[in-house]
Amino acid sequence: MEEMLEFRLHGRGGQGIVMAASIFAEAVFLDGRYARAFSLFGAERRGAPVTAFIRTSRERLMPRSRIYQPDYVVVFDPTLSGSTILAGLKEKGVLLINSGEQEMEKLLQELDPEKRCKVYVVDATGIARKHGLTVGGFPVVNTVMLGAIARISGLASLENLTGSIKKRITVSIEANINAVTEGSESVKEVGPLVK
Repeated sequence: MEEMLEFRLHGRGGQGIVMAASIFAEAVFLDGRYARAFSLFGAERRGAPVTAFIRTSRERLMPRSRIYQPDYVVVFDPTLSGSTILAGLKEKGVLLINSGEQEMEKLLQELDPEKRCKVYVVDATGIARKHGLTVGGFPVVNTVMLGAIARISGLASLENLTGSIKKRITVSIEANINAVTEGSESVKEVGPLVK
């Protein structure tokens, strides 16, 4: 039986994190794996912390519970607390951060010195602003992050990802497609973190 892969996404209300989880799960399904997406959030307001989960496997049956030991942690907003976000990340897991260089350095300092993981970074905020993907001046980074997630995981093709985006997003479709492509092309590994 093939290993199940688990993703935990952390962000804030208004960044499109719940939508991103659903889009990614659909794209993964279209690429031949089963996938399930669900979320956890408190007060439904812009800026409040939001966590979304994705499980994917070749097997149809998967648990529908919170993910405490993810293979991937995806950080949509680098201002969230690093210790909480990184809790449970598996040994040799993957950390993807929406970050410019300064924010990345701050978050990496909060990592457990014993944690061994691959770290990737993409400036999703900058890319979203470049493509005009803002609501009330607040960047909506979900499609940029989707491109990065697809690239580093290899679980969803850009073709299926853009197809899922076209089904679920009704405004600024061309800008979102350009953002997902740029997110895929711009994500870079900043090295395995081994301290």
